[in-house]
Amino acid sequence: MSKSELLFNLNPKAYQERIEEKSKYADIEDYEELSVVIGGFGVLASALIAVALPYSLTLKLAALLISATLLYFLLPFTVLSVAAERRKNEMERMLPEALLLISTNLESGASINRAFLEGAREEFGPLKKEFQTTSRQISGGTPVEKSLGNLRERVNSDLFKDTLRILTNTLEAGGNTAELLESSAEDIRKSLELREEIKSSIQMYVIFILIAAVIGAPFLFGITTYMAERTTQLWQQTNPQTATDFAGGGSGISFQEPSINLEYLTMFSITILVITNFFASLIISQIKNGNIKEGFKIIPFTVAASVVIFFFVRNTLSGII
Repeated sequence: MSKSELLFNLNPKAYQERIEEKSKYADIEDYEELSVVIGGFGVLASALIAVALPYSLTLKLAALLISATLLYFLLPFTVLSVAAERRKNEMERMLPEALLLISTNLESGASINRAFLEGAREEFGPLKKEFQTTSRQISGGTPVEKSLGNLRERVNSDLFKDTLRILTNTLEAGGNTAELLESSAEDIRKSLELREEIKSSIQMYVIFILIAAVIGAPFLFGITTYMAERTTQLWQQTNPQTATDFAGGGSGISFQEPSINLEYLTMFSITILVITNFFASLIISQIKNGNIKEGFKIIPFTVAASVVIFFFVRNTLSGII
């Protein structure tokens, strides 16, 4: 057993099972090593960020502990989930053409085994490997229904699973398999076209969320933290007693220097920006794709952009005013 496998086995059992499941759907075999490497990269990134933070040692250690723990577990799971989702989308996109080809082969008199083998073409992407595996299982003596069941377990697509389930039922009932595949291909194509139309119709909502999370929020936080910093600097240059005397000592009005922790306020702003853009990315993915997995791909970009805009606004105001 390699060192990567030993380190991977130290993780919680539930986490190992989830990583293995996502790796199966993403068609990744060396997932133990990949998980440990990506998790180690997350810990290293957390350490570099913590060192660069202009805060006290206690806050740096707290940030390092929290971020390193989160990234060690979350980053590998996110990468594998995105890879599995990308593979699923590619398979769904090529599925109608693949089913039509299999249907044509069946109509020409080919067996179900030969039809799947002929459908294993390069242009079908990941479907090629799955069809080849299914064809080999059937040729090796595995019942057709069992082979299709194995294919259904290897694919993380409800659209594909439903098609295979209907195909299995048709084979068991002795129905017209070629006609079924042809009609299924047409239904899937219409479903994918409808999905694209829905994505186009909700672009305005996506743009609004991006503007609010990536531009609006860091702009407002940048102005707020700059004003707090500027106010603190002005009070440090002002004698509170002089301001009280100027207002009139007998008026009952007195001035005191505000107690503002600029370090805490800046850290709070960055934390809120990270949380806001994290969930904004997931919401955008849910609106566009019907799931939150695709949102993990844009989280690093939205978070980085919002933090950059936050510091840009602060530094720009400091240089102008």
